[in-house]
Amino acid sequence: MKKKAAFVEIILIIFFIFMASICFAEPTGKSTATEVNEAYEGVPAKLDPAVTKDPSYIQPWNGYNPPYTGKKEFEKYLPSQTYNIKAEETYNGIEVGSNKWMVMAGEEALNAAKSGGGPFGAVIVQIDDKTGKVIRYWKGHNHVTEWVDPSAHAEISTIRTVCKELGVIDLGKIEKNKAKLPQTGETSHCEIYSSTEPCPMCYATICWANIPVLIFSCTRYDAAAQGVNFSDEKIYNELAKLYSKRTERKVLQSSIPNSLDAFNYWKRSGTSTHY
Repeated sequence: MKKKAAFVEIILIIFFIFMASICFAEPTGKSTATEVNEAYEGVPAKLDPAVTKDPSYIQPWNGYNPPYTGKKEFEKYLPSQTYNIKAEETYNGIEVGSNKWMVMAGEEALNAAKSGGGPFGAVIVQIDDKTGKVIRYWKGHNHVTEWVDPSAHAEISTIRTVCKELGVIDLGKIEKNKAKLPQTGETSHCEIYSSTEPCPMCYATICWANIPVLIFSCTRYDAAAQGVNFSDEKIYNELAKLYSKRTERKVLQSSIPNSLDAFNYWKRSGTSTHY
């Protein structure tokens, strides 16, 4: 009996060691990108303003009209939208057609909405500067509620993934000898396709990542439409005001003796990594 108990004990120890090795193992670091190595057709062709401003112009629509599943009394107030809302002159001169990457971002947004997430998607393509080919691409979507993270918007979540997997923070000039993933030429860069006009936070992140090209589809006005209710208007209004005139939250600038310590160390240490 003692030998049997000892044998069982050894088996249990081996089992727990095995389970611990699984639970606490380092991540494999496998890339989530899709490798393609195909010619890049460039950003979508520019639309002719003379056509789009014509009163008879009808924006292309795929006819997607999902069934209404909310409260019956509200159905008449929430019809499917068939065209993008372009208020004021915000989009004059930047209107373009479509390509497969832009469509893919829209599909990612729909998948996110169907799975209970925010209705936003993004696609980042990495383009080899020597060959002009798309090396690979990443798809991402909004994870705010899933991750309980208000900063996990589609663009930011996707940029985080791309930077981590490439091992770089500058997506405008990715050097071959510094990138974790292979590329043909000495340098490459990324372009981002967003299903919706990025909010100020996401736009700033795109800038900090040095991504040179942004293409989006839905506008901020589409996102703010009745029933969608993702409005950035308060943020835009706040940013346009002096701090003393802002009303959404109290903002104060504090004077402290050590306020410049970190900056002084940064510029005088000689070891700081500038970005």
